[in-house]
This record gives sequence, structure tokens and C-alpha cells, in this order.
Amino acid sequence: PAPERAMIGILLITHGQLGQEILKCAESVVGKQAAVRVLGLDAAEGPDAFQKKIQVALGEMASPAGVLVLADMMGGTPCNVALRQCRDPRFHYELVTGVSLPMLLSALSNRHYMPLEQLAQKLVEDAARNVARPIQKLRDSLKEDK
Repeated sequence: PAPERAMIGILLITHGQLGQEILKCAESVVGKQAAVRVLGLDAAEGPDAFQKKIQVALGEMASPAGVLVLADMMGGTPCNVALRQCRDPRFHYELVTGVSLPMLLSALSNRHYMPLEQLAQKLVEDAARNVARPIQKLRDSLKEDK
């Protein structure tokens, strides 16, 4: 048998309760998950306080496999604060923005099978397939059938 690989941790960082709700939905599909944390930026909370929370979480979740940080949006405070840690040698993580239910499900399902950097790249590549115009696809396929 293959040696047991350390599991990639997943840290969801979002505005408000978005991360908690996406995780709840994902766990209803794939079951309760280990090594997953959620940090929601409260409207009254400043970036420095949120940065301390992220540092604590990254420290507590540290493993040889690393941590996948999923932020709700590029340029938002959670993302920007997570970027501040990228040069800190204590933390081994990848940051992917635009977290969604399909992205989280993919991360949870694939984190056992690939290294952190490959998983982060897979999520970015998969994102384009998860955003679509199905009605337009249907119209296009009907035109082709004529």
C-alpha cells in the first residue's frame, strides 16, 4: 500500500457567514470533514484583527501537506489579509479566490490525491467549467440540430 500522505488542510476565509454556509452545504453532500476551518470577517472587524486570526489558524493547521486557503473574492479584505502572510516561512499555503460550492467540493474530494500546488491549479482550471450559461448552450445545440 502507498504510504499515508498528510492531508491538506482547508481554510475558508470570507465576508460574514458565507464560508460557514458553503461548508455546511458541502458537508451535506460529502459528510463531515476533518482539517477544515472557517473564518468570517465581521463587518466591525478590522484587517489587523482578521490577520491575527488567519495567522493563528495557519499555525494550528500547519502540516507537511500545507493548507489550501479559499477566499471569497479577489481584492476583498480576507484575500488581501491572507496575501500578507505569503512570504512568512512559517506558513505553507496556497490561496485561491472565488470560493464556491463546486470549488469546495472539488477541494474536499481531491485533497487526498494531489499535492497542494496541483490542487490549487485544478480548482482554478475547474472554475471556468462551473460558470456557464446553460440556456445559451441549449439554444446553440438546438441550432446545430437543425
